[in-house]
Amino acid sequence: NLSYTMNNLAALLNYGAIFAVTYLLSVYLQVIKGISSQSAGIILITSAVMMAVFSPIFGRLSDRRSPFLLSAFGMGICAAALGMFAFMTREADLPFILTALALSGFGFSVFSSPNTNAVMSFVEPDDYSAASSALAAMRSLGHTTGMAVVTLVTGIFVGEKTLTDAEPALLMKVVRICFFTFSFFCILGIFMARKRKM
Repeated sequence: NLSYTMNNLAALLNYGAIFAVTYLLSVYLQVIKGISSQSAGIILITSAVMMAVFSPIFGRLSDRRSPFLLSAFGMGICAAALGMFAFMTREADLPFILTALALSGFGFSVFSSPNTNAVMSFVEPDDYSAASSALAAMRSLGHTTGMAVVTLVTGIFVGEKTLTDAEPALLMKVVRICFFTFSFFCILGIFMARKRKM
């Protein structure tokens, strides 16, 4: 089923893009901005708080509204948040970072539960367990894909150096390229998430 496949691939792209945000921002905050690991962790929790608050709301909403449109809208919000990160500079202030983090967490909330609802709408009740397992595999594969992109870009620009020894300018290039790539992931995912039943 093409529509089922497209919505699963949308999940892979979204999870790959959003999962890498924490790692990239952790590097940015600690290595480039010189913030302590404890303070960086407190900042990064912003996205998780948004997910915890809004995911149940949009999960219920997807039972009454089109989960395809909701998940596509959520993917668009994620693309916008990642675009903000892509244009982030070394001098970016805390409100900017918190806003982009909150936006990415909100976008993920709008996408995740409706996307699960959309995927499940393509299968019969007897196949729910298999479909759920396939979707979980897409999440894991997405996480792996996201980190593979980060590792590849880091290797190209930083080489064998540790991140703490790398030049800040090179690290900023890595961060920007990765976020541009993940923003493209989400833009592509918008069209996949809108794929309805044939």
